[in-house]
Amino acid sequence: MTVVPEAQLQTYVLNLTRDAFAHLPAESFRVEKHFTLRFGHNLHDHDGTLYWEAQGRADLLVFHQERPLALFELKREDMVLKEQDFQQGQSYTAALFPRPPLIIVSNGKDTWVRQTDDGAELPKDADAEVIEKIFANVGKLAAANNSWAIEVLMGPETHVWAEAVRLRTEELVERQSGDPSDLRKPFARGILFQRRTTAAVAARLEAGARAIIIEGPPLAGKSNVLRDFAVSTRRSRDWAMLMVNGATASTGLFQRLANVLGQALEWKLSADDVRTWLRRMSHSTRSPALVLVVDGLRSGSAVAQDFEELAESGFGPGLRLVGATDRAGDVLRDTTGRGDTALAAIAEVVTVEPLDDGEFIALTDQLGERRILFYPGAELAAEYRRPWLLRAVLANGASPERQDVVSFIPATMGLALVHAARARFKDYVEVARDHRLLARDALNDDEVPDAALALASANAFVIRRDALSAGGESAAVRLEAQGWITFYRHPAGEDVIGFRVPDLFISELAFELAALIDKAIAEKPEDAWRLLVGQAERFFLGDLVGAQALVDLGQKRHGLPESLIGPLMNDRPECESVAGKTIGLQMADGTIANFRFNEHHEIAQIDAQGNQIGPYTPLDDDDAGTMLGNVTSWLILSQLSGVRTAYGETMRHRFDIDIMLWVGRASFPLIRGSEDVSMLKPRLTLSLDGDGSVLAKDHAMAEPLTSAMYALFAREWRDLDSFFERLAEDFSLPLTVRVHHALNALETSAIPGLPAWAEEKIGSVIVPLLRRHGVEVG
Repeated sequence: MTVVPEAQLQTYVLNLTRDAFAHLPAESFRVEKHFTLRFGHNLHDHDGTLYWEAQGRADLLVFHQERPLALFELKREDMVLKEQDFQQGQSYTAALFPRPPLIIVSNGKDTWVRQTDDGAELPKDADAEVIEKIFANVGKLAAANNSWAIEVLMGPETHVWAEAVRLRTEELVERQSGDPSDLRKPFARGILFQRRTTAAVAARLEAGARAIIIEGPPLAGKSNVLRDFAVSTRRSRDWAMLMVNGATASTGLFQRLANVLGQALEWKLSADDVRTWLRRMSHSTRSPALVLVVDGLRSGSAVAQDFEELAESGFGPGLRLVGATDRAGDVLRDTTGRGDTALAAIAEVVTVEPLDDGEFIALTDQLGERRILFYPGAELAAEYRRPWLLRAVLANGASPERQDVVSFIPATMGLALVHAARARFKDYVEVARDHRLLARDALNDDEVPDAALALASANAFVIRRDALSAGGESAAVRLEAQGWITFYRHPAGEDVIGFRVPDLFISELAFELAALIDKAIAEKPEDAWRLLVGQAERFFLGDLVGAQALVDLGQKRHGLPESLIGPLMNDRPECESVAGKTIGLQMADGTIANFRFNEHHEIAQIDAQGNQIGPYTPLDDDDAGTMLGNVTSWLILSQLSGVRTAYGETMRHRFDIDIMLWVGRASFPLIRGSEDVSMLKPRLTLSLDGDGSVLAKDHAMAEPLTSAMYALFAREWRDLDSFFERLAEDFSLPLTVRVHHALNALETSAIPGLPAWAEEKIGSVIVPLLRRHGVEVG
């Protein structure tokens, strides 16, 4: 058997066409392998030879005197011509404009030439006059009501449906895309978070998974995984993805698909048409398979019920189901919560986690192409591992217009996140008020949370619905209807609220916390600082919330009382032994695993009653036998150190500088811990022997305090002699190293004179101080 190379297909088909029309001039024919298909108002460029090597079939368009004469369905020489080959040609002609009046089907040995409309064979001796009559009738044929169009065009033997569903997916993604500042749009136009979860979904589909549920809390990035999958499969020979938004669907899945496809193809389709089509498609052995994706799959919804119907009735490998939801268990358990759904029997669950190290590096590379760079140290910032916060950061800046200019994102976001949110949402008065009502109820919730919910609150903003007042519940209903928040059930069993624009909630939470502290100062000032710290420890990014609350309080009172600041400064962190202590870790399935330490720096898992389950295992880290306590006060002050504040007229009366010189003595990195940043390892810290450790030079800007020093030096470098005098007086090695790192970061500054000033301070102040501490500087 001779197989025609793809590069020679056009010439081969041209010769077959000339043989079929021997009574017409050979030079009057032309063959194209690329042509345009029309789906409703959408146009798609089609490569008719795409599946030649894989499947032995190609579709080419034949022109006669520059008019489209025929769609040529070519099959390999060893393949038998079938009636469905002609029907497949009909399906393509239905999407061509103008529509060719003929269809040619050939395997090189046998050739059929038929009229598109009724399938009548064309006489073998057809001359120019016959061809002209056919062209004259083409308009009438195109206007005819062809009942076979829907059935054939969407049939498994053609790839027309694949282009139709891909176009609809592209349109949905485009509708849900906006500028980075439009945070209610799930996608930032021009920025794609490439996730390992996408590869996991693709791998499971390749392995034969029939249904996949992608789960993760609100704003974890589930929709971005679906978008990433849509982009990666746009030209796939294996998968054609059709995505619908389940969160906005008031009708069932089948009717939703009927509406989507009917609009795309300008045909009237019913839900039953779609049911029949899906079942028939599922048993096709041809590629691509249809991947039906629902973003926002909700338990009990009409869309979820249709998902369940498909699972119950059974479907073949030509159809795959993918759903994204906040919690997989909600759609995999029946309404009683005790039994599994039919979907559970075939579904595999993939969880979306915060960005890992590799994903963050990929993002920095992508932003670098747009001349947006992170300062070194950003890789240690837990907040930059959340897609929602990255969106908020990118909302505050775009690619520079000038090609020779680069935009920098700070290594730690700090209070700029709140300032940007307030500027962006200043006109959303009622929305902000409703968020404030929720923040008020969250602060007043004095119930001790379940361990799983406490862990969730440490890594995301979560509010118990049972803690809401009547006003808070009304606000929540309004916000949920407008798309600002979402309701879901946490694995701990609590009905909770998740925020789609968390930076707005942070802003309102800080306002409310400031009011709470103000009231405490008036009633019992000696306890106000404990209230601040206690509330900050309850929330994700609590140090940032606490610092912003202090800023808001200071603006309201025109200053901060010593009764509040003094105790925060004196609440020094302490190292505690972990011997005998128990910790809880949230596992991938949402359950909590408990572990206990012994006096030998070993750890073992225990059950809920405290009974040891497995053997004690030694810990690798030399410092694993201790843990820090009382760190929240200094973390709050570290965030506050970036705000220029004064209580007198000289540089020695600057509160921000007082914080830097006092809190900067900390013998450990002043950054919040995170389960998401595995890069925080000993190699990223600088050991100071008996004086503890700080972040290494290349990562120092991840610490808000060191970053605040950097900003202070860049802003006021000509007036900081008293700062360095006090530095020498304090004689603290961790503080000296932090200042050294901040000065080092200024060496590449574009501010005239600043790099030289930084170099001079290092030589005249820092190096002598380090030598006094016994540290030699090369």
